[in-house]
Amino acid sequence: MPNSASPDKSASTKGDDRGVLLAASELFAGRTRHDVEEKRIFLELASNFLPKTSLPDRRRIANLLAAHPEIPDDLLTQLASDEDELTAYPALRYSPRLSVDLLLKVAEAGPDSLRKAVANRPSLRESVITTLCEHAGAPVIRILLDREDVTLTQAHQAKLSCRSDIVATLGLELAGQDALNPDGLMGQFLHLPAPLKSKAIAAAEMTSLVKQAQTPGSATDRRTDTARLKLRDALVSEALFQQRSRFADLLGQGLGLPQTTCDLLMHDDQAEGLTVALKALGMSASEVTTVMIRMLGENLSLERLRGLLRLHRTLSQGAAEVLVGQWILHDQVTQPVSAQLDSQYQDGSRRDAATTDGQKFGFVQAETTRKSNRS
Repeated sequence: MPNSASPDKSASTKGDDRGVLLAASELFAGRTRHDVEEKRIFLELASNFLPKTSLPDRRRIANLLAAHPEIPDDLLTQLASDEDELTAYPALRYSPRLSVDLLLKVAEAGPDSLRKAVANRPSLRESVITTLCEHAGAPVIRILLDREDVTLTQAHQAKLSCRSDIVATLGLELAGQDALNPDGLMGQFLHLPAPLKSKAIAAAEMTSLVKQAQTPGSATDRRTDTARLKLRDALVSEALFQQRSRFADLLGQGLGLPQTTCDLLMHDDQAEGLTVALKALGMSASEVTTVMIRMLGENLSLERLRGLLRLHRTLSQGAAEVLVGQWILHDQVTQPVSAQLDSQYQDGSRRDAATTDGQKFGFVQAETTRKSNRS
C-alpha cells in the first residue's frame, strides 16, 4: 500500500461535510443493487460533498466503494484521481470500470505506489503494460513478471532491455523468463549482474561468428592501421601517467562511445567492461595489464587481474567489437536527441584535442621506453 500524502497536499483532515458523505457511502455500500434514481441522488451528493470531505473519510469511502459494482463512474474517476495516494489506491487496484486513459496516465506519471495498484489489477490492456514497462520502477516490473496471466511481448521485452535500472536490478529474473533478448544482454553488459555477463559474451561470440560467415575473410584480413597503433600507444601513456579524463577521451575517440559511457568504464566495478573495450581496440595482454594496474591498481586484487586477463585471452576481438557496437546502439536509443547533439559537439572538440594528444603521447611513451631501457 502507498504512503499517505502530506497534509498540505490533501483536503483538511477535519472536513466541512460533517461526515455526511461517509454515512451516505456506508448506506450505499450496504446494498449491491440500486435503482437509477438512488444512483443519481448518491452521485449528486458525492459531487457536492467529496471536495469538502476530510482525508480519513475519503480514504474510508474509497475502500467502501472501490469494488462496488454500481458505484457511479464519475465518482469512481474522482476517487482514482485523488491527490491522496491512499484514497486513489483502492479505486485503481479494484475498480473494473476505470478508463484506459486514466490508467495510462497513472502508469506514465506515477508514483510507483499507484503504479503497483495498476499492475495488480485483475486484467491489464497491452497498452498499459507497455507504459509500465517504459516508466515503472523495479518493484512494479517484478509484479508483472510474477503474474501468470501476463505475458510480456517482444515489444515489452525490448523496452525493458533498454532500461539500465531495470536490468541491473531484475536482470536475473528477466533472463529466467527469457525476457532479455540477445541484443538487450549485449547492450546492457555494463549493467548486468555478474552471472549474466557470460551469457552476453556468448551472444556476442555467436553474433561475431555469424558476421564472419556472412563476410568471409574480414576477420583474417583485419590489419591494425597506423592511427590505431598510435591510439593504443597514447592510451598506454595516459594510463602510465594515470590521466583518467584524457584516457576516457581517447577511448571514446577510438571506439565511438559517448563520453558518459567512457567515464563509466573508469569506475572500479567496470573492469570487465574496460577489458572488453581494450580488446575491441586490439590491445595486447601486456598493454591491458599496464592499463589495469595503473588505472585500477589501488582496488584491483591479483585474483581479479588474472580473471580480467583470462577474459581478454578467451574473448575474440570480433565479439568485443560486437559488444561495443551494442553499447553504442543502446546509448543512441536511450539518450535524448538534444543530449546526443550536445555529446556530438563535445566529442568533436574532444576528438580534435585527442588527435594531437595521441600523437604527442605516442612520442612520450617511446621516450619513456628508451629511458627505461637505458636504466
